[in-house]
Amino acid sequence: MNDKRQRPQRPFTLRHSGHVGSIVQHARLLRERQPAWNALLDLEIQDHTWLVAWSDNTLQVLCQSPVWHAWLRRNEKKVIKRWNKAFPEDPVQHIQSSIRPWQARLPVQDRPAKKTPSYAEAAAPTLREWGRQMPPAIAKAMLRLAETLEKAQAGEATRVSAKEKGAEFSE
Repeated sequence: MNDKRQRPQRPFTLRHSGHVGSIVQHARLLRERQPAWNALLDLEIQDHTWLVAWSDNTLQVLCQSPVWHAWLRRNEKKVIKRWNKAFPEDPVQHIQSSIRPWQARLPVQDRPAKKTPSYAEAAAPTLREWGRQMPPAIAKAMLRLAETLEKAQAGEATRVSAKEKGAEFSE
């Protein structure tokens, strides 16, 4: 008769002590201040930064990517001014920010290898044949496409920069 349903349940309390208590208290403060933090920021960055702590005249912030980290650096004085106006009891002088590591990314060795796309083997010769019957501008494009298909089929295709594509297009 060791049924857990029959045991008296420990009452749920919001009071914690020791290390757990300090963590819970810090989490509550962060939860209360996050909407205020978002209100200090421009709309485009609100969903990309998270307030971590504030102490010793420093705000600690996590940024989603280097883009938002740079945005925060550029607008640091404006954000600090807004913070000091909203929270005069906790004034700050600078912001310490870091980029949040993404756990969702797979390590390099666990990533599935990209498949080489397969095309019908008759595609490139058909493009070449039809290209000979077209006006010169279209024929040139079709021949280039046939060449690209052959390279892709052989696994030799590499990424070409936009600059190189533009140069080929202007030929």
